[in-house]
Amino acid sequence: MKVVYLKAQPPVTVSEQDDNSSLYALVREHESALRRFIRVRARVSTHEIEDILQEMYAKLFSMEGLAAKSEERQDTFRSFLFTVIANLIIDRERRAKVRARDAHESFSEADHGEKDHGPEKQAGIFEKLSEIEHVLNGINPYHKSAFILCRVEGKSYREISDTLGVSVSTVEKYIAAALTAIRNKVLD
Repeated sequence: MKVVYLKAQPPVTVSEQDDNSSLYALVREHESALRRFIRVRARVSTHEIEDILQEMYAKLFSMEGLAAKSEERQDTFRSFLFTVIANLIIDRERRAKVRARDAHESFSEADHGEKDHGPEKQAGIFEKLSEIEHVLNGINPYHKSAFILCRVEGKSYREISDTLGVSVSTVEKYIAAALTAIRNKVLD
């Protein structure tokens, strides 16, 4: 667990409290719309919505003179809030990509398998592929199409559902049925 020590803040004066309360009131006016925006745009849990809102509050209250500026320009304050939220969401997505990239482990033949890819092994692989092809030729054409689009062409379930004209859950069922047929035949 990482402990973060915040710098001591100077005492808040009465005028700053008034500024912060007016700023807080302005933000509260748009908070429900901001929550909906975060839920739709970032597709995150309720807990993460709260985290993003807290980041927004921290960013807003760290800006000097924002309360006075927002009082003058209330017509653009709402769009400013949405811009701040959108930027926070983009920052979170970037951090997630960096974490995912840093967590990647490269493939090493020494660590992940034998180096012998001799003729016997290749013949065994070719035999299994022939069995899989035979199974695919014998199943429902929609199941076969969904499986090939996903596993061979690398398309997403959404792209497959658009191609086949069915829902994403139906695509999942098609692929599951194809995998079950392959597993039953090849493992026998």
